[in-house]
Parts: sequence; structure tokens; C-alpha cells
Amino acid sequence: MRRERVFLDEKNSDLIAYTRSLSGGDNRPERERMKRILLRAMKHELTERQRDCLSKYYLEGLKMKDIACELHLSKSTVSRHIKSAELKLRKVASYYQR
Repeated sequence: MRRERVFLDEKNSDLIAYTRSLSGGDNRPERERMKRILLRAMKHELTERQRDCLSKYYLEGLKMKDIACELHLSKSTVSRHIKSAELKLRKVASYYQR
């Protein structure tokens, strides 16, 4: 099955994306819907630490090392927070893509 990258936000298009099957046509309504779903999931499904690490890494473009220094954590802890947040968001996104 062919897949394409679908960006959630035009401003941060290189930072926030999800993948969906190719179906052609305009995907703006679907992007907006998925953006609302993921923002809601970030607020309710992630811990505060996961949310902080994820937003600093993807939205602010900070390196894990810099996030670790800022939050007084080890780099591996920041990496684990980001990875577990991504898994939770992927699970939520896959549920709504069906």
C-alpha cells in the first residue's frame, strides 16, 4: 500500500506530520480533524513531562541534550518521554484513521 506524509500545520509542516494512505483530493478537512484529535490527545493522554519534552523537541526544535539541561533530566530520560508520547499519539491517531 502506498502512503504519503500529511502535514497537520502549514507553519510547522516539517515538524508535525502523520502518514495516511493515498486517496487523492484535498486533505485539508482531514488534516484539521486530525490536528484537533492530536491536540486533544496531547492534553489528556500525555503526562505533563511527556507534553513538555514532545513540544520542545518538535515545536521548538530543541535538541534532546538541550531539553535535558533545561528540565534537569538525563538525555536518555528525555528520549524515553518523547518515544512514549509518540507511541501514545500514534495509537490515538491510528484509532481515528480507520
